[in-house]
Amino acid sequence: MENSIDVPRDLALPTVRDLVNKLAVISGHCDLLRDRLKPGSECAKRVGAIQEIARGMAKGLNEYQGQLSASPPSAGSQELDVA
Repeated sequence: MENSIDVPRDLALPTVRDLVNKLAVISGHCDLLRDRLKPGSECAKRVGAIQEIARGMAKGLNEYQGQLSASPPSAGSQELDVA
């Protein structure tokens, strides 16, 4: 069963932007860490996995942000899927 909540557009849009920005910071820190790690090490693989997850989440949130931005403000609320 899929969970969802109704989030007002004026609350969702800034929240999504903030999450994308924080994921970008995480991804950037992963870049800095990988530069200091031995290539192919277990730590490097884990940092790479974290970075891949952060980038994937940011991509999905950017798409959702685009949908929110394109929707008319009078649309009321948007449904945000929570799994």
